[in-house]
Order: sequence, then C-alpha cells, then structure tokens
Amino acid sequence: METKMLKHSSTCTQSQVSGGDTSFAKLPSLYYQVKEGPAPPSPLNGQVTVAVKACGLNFYDIYVQQGLSPEIQPPCTLGLECAGVISAVGEDVESVKVGDHVAVHCPEAGACAQMITVDEESVIVVPKEISFEVAASFTVTYQTAYFSLFHLGGLRPGGAVFLHSAAGGVGWAATQLAKTIQDVTVFGTASAHKHEAIQENGVDHAIHYEQDYEREILSVRPQGVSIVLDSQAGAEFTKSQNLLEPLGKVVLIGAKGMIEGEHRSLWRVLKTWWSTKNVSPQSLIMKNHAVAGFHLNELRKKDPKTFRKGWMEVRDMIASGVLRPRIDSVWKFEEIVEATRQLSERKNIGKVIVKP
Repeated sequence: METKMLKHSSTCTQSQVSGGDTSFAKLPSLYYQVKEGPAPPSPLNGQVTVAVKACGLNFYDIYVQQGLSPEIQPPCTLGLECAGVISAVGEDVESVKVGDHVAVHCPEAGACAQMITVDEESVIVVPKEISFEVAASFTVTYQTAYFSLFHLGGLRPGGAVFLHSAAGGVGWAATQLAKTIQDVTVFGTASAHKHEAIQENGVDHAIHYEQDYEREILSVRPQGVSIVLDSQAGAEFTKSQNLLEPLGKVVLIGAKGMIEGEHRSLWRVLKTWWSTKNVSPQSLIMKNHAVAGFHLNELRKKDPKTFRKGWMEVRDMIASGVLRPRIDSVWKFEEIVEATRQLSERKNIGKVIVKP
C-alpha cells in the first residue's frame, strides 16, 4: 500500500498509522508512514483551522516514538507544537482572525500535519516579523524553562543554575532566560564541539560530558547552585541534589537517561527508574533543599490561565529580541525519521524543525 505523510488533521489528536504490524522492533519508520486523511471539517464554535507552515520537534516526541509516554501512545502523529496561518474560524472566536500568524500548542500531539483544527485556546498570535520556524520553536522549550526557573525555581539575582544538556532545546532556552536575571551564573553540560555555541548563548562554565560535573561545579562555586534543571533522572538525580546550595531546588523536567538512539531499550528504562533514588524528607529538611517536577501539558490542563500568561510573556520577549531561539536544522515531512534521529542521538544545538 502506498502511503504518504499526513496531509490533514481535524484536531490535535492521534492519527491512524498504515500497516498492521506496530511492533517496536520496526520503529521508528512506522510512526511516519501515515495515510493521507480527509480535509479537516469546518471549525466548530470556539475552534480555528490553521494552515501549518512549520512544526517543532521536542525530546518528548522521542518518548512518544519509543512508546514511553503515558499520555500519548502509538500509532499517532507526532508534534506538540507548530506555527502557521489561520485559514478559518468558528463562531464565538474573538482572539484571532483569518490571516493571523499563530503558534499552536497540541498537548495530545498531531502538530506534524498540513492542516489542523484546534480550539481557540491552543493558538496565540505572533508578529508576522517572526519566522514560522521561530514561531514553531518556543511554545514547549521556552515555557518549560520559564516556569521551571521562575515559578518553581524562584531564580533570584546572584543565583546560579546548572543545566543538563545546555545545547538542547530547553537548555538553550533556559540559558537565555536565566541571563535575564542580574548576576546569574550558568553551568551547562554539552559535547566539546558544542561548547563555543553554548558559551556564546550565555553559559559561563561549559562542562564536557566526560568530566565530573559535580566536582567541576563545586570547585567554582563551593556552596552549590540555586537551581538544577534535571532532564536526565536516574543516578544524575542524586548528583543534582548534591549540587544544591541552601534553599536550592532541583526541578525534574524529563528522563533522557531512558533514551539511547532511536530504538527503545527496556534495560535503559528500568535502569533509569531503578537508579532514581527516593527523596528523603529528613534530608530535604536538614539541608534546606527542595525537589519539584514540571510537565507543561499538565500545567495547561489544570491551570490554563497561568499557562497562557507565560506563553504570552515568552512570545513578547522573543518579539522584543530579549530571547533568541536557535534553529538547529529544518527538515521536510518525508525526512522526519532523520529529524527525530537528530534529537535522539543528541546532535542538535537548539530546535529541530520539520515542514510540509
């Protein structure tokens, strides 16, 4: 059966994959060989239809790809965010109109399509001076960094932040956001060939993955750091807590330790969770430390007003030039396997984009 990339999606929901065998042994190709669907229906009350121009990939898409997401299970269409032009609006829609350029959030995936119909609250108008690639790049990564650093982390002037994967999407965003606070020091890990880029982005102390980052950080700042954005989990979660100064916080935002390459490894999954030690209440009290977790989709679901306010603030900082998203690479829809491999193999510096 001849198959094509998804052309249309009526909502930001999962789409049927062609072929009957969905075994993980044959992933990731099955995820992207999808049937051409019908044109989206006219938007209902409170809905809008968007002609998609660019889609942003996130590491969370790798979790989905490998069947590790508890919310989104294959077969499905990838993509938590995209950008495009409003092509139709339903009744009672007030915040956007036909022709507006918008960023789109799809918490249930499905953004990697040529046309999508979503509720009005899933879009935000962006200035037309902002490229579609940039508009598709900030919803997930910059908001994750924004809420983790400022709302959960409470970053203050003179503080210090440690970022696992400082060259990744969230790490890149968090560096820039941290530097909006006076006299903040940023430590970040990355492969050696990425050090120049992350330092230009604002990282004060770049650390290679093969170095003992715990020792390196404490040699520079013996009291520890104010915030660790931990995207690794596993044994790194314990090290993250060891790096905290009094009143410091670890914000757990992912579990990249489960991922190595493009195929799921049950051994790595089990090892990551087994080595993620339980938090000791007594230790937290005696050390004046805190541990938190952040999940953007859950925030939107349970506190949509706070989500939207943060979305608008991040957009405005990008529009004013305070924040500068970096586009690592742009791929065509038919190259989405290679695009996700760019993420899973940690080759990217900044955001990976796919386009119709």
